[in-house]
Amino acid sequence: MLNPLRQACLLLILLLSLTGCANHERALYNAPPAPGLDEALGSAMHEMTEAFPELAEQGPMIAASFINVEGAGASTAFDRIAAELSAAGLARGGMPVREVLLDGGQLMVLEGNDGLLTRRVRRRGAGEGARTLLLGTYALGQDRLFLALRVVELRTDRVLASRGLSLPLDGDLRQLLRSY
Repeated sequence: MLNPLRQACLLLILLLSLTGCANHERALYNAPPAPGLDEALGSAMHEMTEAFPELAEQGPMIAASFINVEGAGASTAFDRIAAELSAAGLARGGMPVREVLLDGGQLMVLEGNDGLLTRRVRRRGAGEGARTLLLGTYALGQDRLFLALRVVELRTDRVLASRGLSLPLDGDLRQLLRSY
């Protein structure tokens, strides 16, 4: 049998350890939510402009709606809003952005020596006074959405800056990725 002082010490240790567990559990449930699409893309574009400060000197940019790497299919709200949010993030970082959003389906490689961009896209960009194009592709994983973003020089197809990221595939993203 334990003496009363020893019992009190053990009881105190037990209570303190349970309190620690409760605080740990509370911390898990009160953890801040994962960044949303707007925050994640804004942060990625900030990192891109920090890593490639010469982007702002490349002249005006236009954006294209994002493309699913599985192939051209029906357009989704995600395709357009991701491009808009990314362009806004680059503009906040000092990149001159024109208010033009190209259909990502126009960017598919069509023939021989056109490189990444079709002649039609190059002409459209030149007509808007743009020198660069924001491109984005994405793929759906089991629990994550993977994104690849790049700024490409329209004249040469040269990638001036790039950034990849992944996001937890939550209900908002699943809704945005539904085809119309």
